[in-house]
Amino acid sequence: MAASDFGFIFDGQMVSSANALNLPTNAMINMRMHLSYFNAHYNRWWNDMNIIADNSINDELIGGEVWWGKICDTLAANYISPRARFLNIQKTKGFVQEALSFKPLDRSEVRTRDLIIDGQAYDQHYEPFQLAARNMWKDIESYDRDGRDDFSSLQVELPQI
Repeated sequence: MAASDFGFIFDGQMVSSANALNLPTNAMINMRMHLSYFNAHYNRWWNDMNIIADNSINDELIGGEVWWGKICDTLAANYISPRARFLNIQKTKGFVQEALSFKPLDRSEVRTRDLIIDGQAYDQHYEPFQLAARNMWKDIESYDRDGRDDFSSLQVELPQI
């Protein structure tokens, strides 16, 4: 992803990761036209970075908009104008940090209001992939611990025909 000039992401699953790496992207959403009408009418945005910014940071190509002509046109526009990449990076400014999970400061180590290292104030955020993995592992362990491995209720006699 980091060596790419432009990215097309299916269903908007990796948009925030691509924006964190300053990769301009378009999200391709597989949706029928009547669903896209209701999505535009009620939700307005489909991928997470557009929702956080409440603006069109990454273009969303929905349903019939995803065709080779539109994809080639987007790639050509970014190839002809290198400034387009910079403008896309400017649109994401501040929203990548807003998308991260905020981590409260450990007050046993930090006595001031801010975390200050070498005169710079910093915010702490959780590492998103590690946070997701820990929460999933906690759910798996609680599922196993609560005795859900008793499958006796599933072992019933089937009626004879």
